[in-house]
Amino acid sequence: MNESSEIRKLEDALTKAETSFHVLFEKMNGDGSARTVCEGTHRALLAMFRILFGKLRGELALLGTATISPRLESVSSEIPDSVDAWNEIASLCPSAEFRRSVDDALFEALMRINHASRFSPEMLKAVEDADTVIGASVRHAVNFAQALERVLALYLLLIHAEGVPELSRLNPEVKKFSLSSSLFLRSTRKGIAMELDARFVKHDIFSSGRTFRYVRGDFQPVALKSIRAPEEFYGYKEAKRVLSEHFGAFAAGRYNLPLLISGLPGLGKTQMTIAYALKPPDTTLVLAGPGDLQEGLEELIAKLTPRRSGKFIVFFDDIDTRAVNWYYFRTHIGGSFSLPPHILVVLASNYSFPPNISSRGRVFNFPLFDEIRCQEMIEDLFLSRGMKHVTPDLLSVIAADYVEAFGQKEFDELSPRTLARYLELYLDNPAKRRRMLELSRGEVITKPDSQVFYEMNMKLLRALYGEEAIDEVRKKELDIR
Repeated sequence: MNESSEIRKLEDALTKAETSFHVLFEKMNGDGSARTVCEGTHRALLAMFRILFGKLRGELALLGTATISPRLESVSSEIPDSVDAWNEIASLCPSAEFRRSVDDALFEALMRINHASRFSPEMLKAVEDADTVIGASVRHAVNFAQALERVLALYLLLIHAEGVPELSRLNPEVKKFSLSSSLFLRSTRKGIAMELDARFVKHDIFSSGRTFRYVRGDFQPVALKSIRAPEEFYGYKEAKRVLSEHFGAFAAGRYNLPLLISGLPGLGKTQMTIAYALKPPDTTLVLAGPGDLQEGLEELIAKLTPRRSGKFIVFFDDIDTRAVNWYYFRTHIGGSFSLPPHILVVLASNYSFPPNISSRGRVFNFPLFDEIRCQEMIEDLFLSRGMKHVTPDLLSVIAADYVEAFGQKEFDELSPRTLARYLELYLDNPAKRRRMLELSRGEVITKPDSQVFYEMNMKLLRALYGEEAIDEVRKKELDIR
């Protein structure tokens, strides 16, 4: 056997393996001074591969300059060598698991490089194009599997060459290593892409549902069982129109302008926003905390940016607009900065947004809950139940009864959410329905006390905005006549 020729072949295979290894499994460390193996399930195995390549590179350099018959002189040294590296790989990965571990590590790398994106038909075509990220990364994965199989075969051939003693230190498991059945050796590139797509669906957290909480940098599935369907919200027609229009336009890819929602507590901002965010069938809702609107905003956006096959609505609820450090919002959202088109940010607050923030999105202020909107909600409910016409007198007596229930401490506030609870009880009580109908046909019609609504709203406005702002808010929100 011509050992010099085999050594050159091993050097070539090693160079190809190292090149693809750098692309697939390594990144520069924080200061850019050195490469490090990427975090992942198979990091320990990959780190040992890198050590193996380094040992082989050094041993082959010595063999190339040797004046005696080329052989792996380092095998008898006490210094760790390529044999030790192979043995460590065998301890991490027995021969029965070798091919599967390498395949899994390659698929994990492809999902990371391609940002775990689903493979659409257009992307499947791009796999064949080496100039695309997908095509280039799949090519490197195939090259790495081919080169590693070649390195292993040539290495075993060299150490058993004539004149080279049997290496008793080599773990017998290494001699059984094989990648011949690897998907990266026997599948087409499109076949690899389809397998990658299947693995993405299996491992992608977002395939488990449509609603998630973002907690300490992780997305956690959450079941929002108490959220009503959009058609179960009554009244507030303008709010429903804006929410339906905005989320529908985002789902259709027309725009992703931030939506800034404000209004007093209890008006249904949270429930209605969530319901309408999930109305388009292909949207995913991410519930983030107020703290993530600041330092964590860049990281949150970065984690969603690569997932371009999804439509993500990131909802920051209950924001105190007075306490937020808006630097991070202004840096990453709106103005000269634009979010990726598949990400929409929604902010909801009991307070008004600063002018330099409201100018970066679409602002909607929930109107105050008064006796007029109270009756509109009741009418909307009845119409949705099939009633073709609801008399104003019936609406009036029901609204008055609701206010009376509030006065009797059955509810702690006058708001759409307590009215919704009242109406649930009303519909479940036939005797009450008959009584309200009879009262609506009487000579004297009871009307809801507008002063009670007014005092409740003033109490909330004063608590939120203070005395100095009360006159301005009265004029703007109550439209004092």
